[in-house]
Amino acid sequence: MEFMLVFTEREDAPTMEPNPANDRTPLVDELTRSGRLHTAAVATLARGASVRVRAGETLMTEGVVVENGEIVSGFWIVEAADRAAAIELARRTLGARSGAVEVHAVSWRESAASRDPGKPFLFIFRVEPGLTDPDGSKLAAMKEFLLGALKGADKLVETAPLDRSVLAARVELSGGKPVVTDGPFAETKEGVGGYAIVRLTGYGAALELAKRFPHAGWGPVEVREII
Repeated sequence: MEFMLVFTEREDAPTMEPNPANDRTPLVDELTRSGRLHTAAVATLARGASVRVRAGETLMTEGVVVENGEIVSGFWIVEAADRAAAIELARRTLGARSGAVEVHAVSWRESAASRDPGKPFLFIFRVEPGLTDPDGSKLAAMKEFLLGALKGADKLVETAPLDRSVLAARVELSGGKPVVTDGPFAETKEGVGGYAIVRLTGYGAALELAKRFPHAGWGPVEVREII
C-alpha cells in the first residue's frame, strides 16, 4: 500500500530548518534503497495561496496557508505493508520530532514523465467537513481534468487522491515521546483530500490553474511552490 506522510510545522516555531520533508537520515537511505520512497516534495514557505470558486466568483487568500496554526512543509509518498507499518515509518522521521506527521492512505497514484521546463507547483485539495461524493462525480471530474487536460498538455508530474475509508493518523511528540492520534482530527477544519504536482511557467500561472480545478468549486485548493 502507498501512504502520504504530510509534514507540518508550527507557524510560530523559532525555525523551520531543516525541513523534515528534506530529511537525509538513514531512514531515507533505507527507503530509497528498497524502492519504497516514491515521492519527496518540499514546499517553500515563502509563497502560498488558497483558492476557491463560488457561484463563478474567485475567492483567493494570499499567503502561506495556515491550518490550526500549522503549515504544510512537504510530504513523502511511501510504500508500507499496512497502516501500522506506515505509522511506524512516520515515528522514525525528523518530522515526528520537530513538528507533526499526518499519515494518509493513498487511493491510487498517477505519475507522468513531464518534460515541461516549468517550475513544479504543489496543489493540495482540501476537504471541508461534510463534503461527500456519493455518485463519484466529483472524483470523475477531477480525473478528467488532471489525467486528460493536464497530462495531455505534458504539465502533470503526479497526482493522487487519498483513501478516506482508511483511518488517518497523526504522529507528534508529547512529553518527549511520539504519540499517535487517530483521525478525524477535531482541530482541523479542512483536511487533505489529495494533491497534484504540476509544472508551470510561474506563480501567477499556478494561481490561474487553481481556479480551473473542478475541486475549487467545492473546496479550497492550496497552492505552493516546490523547492
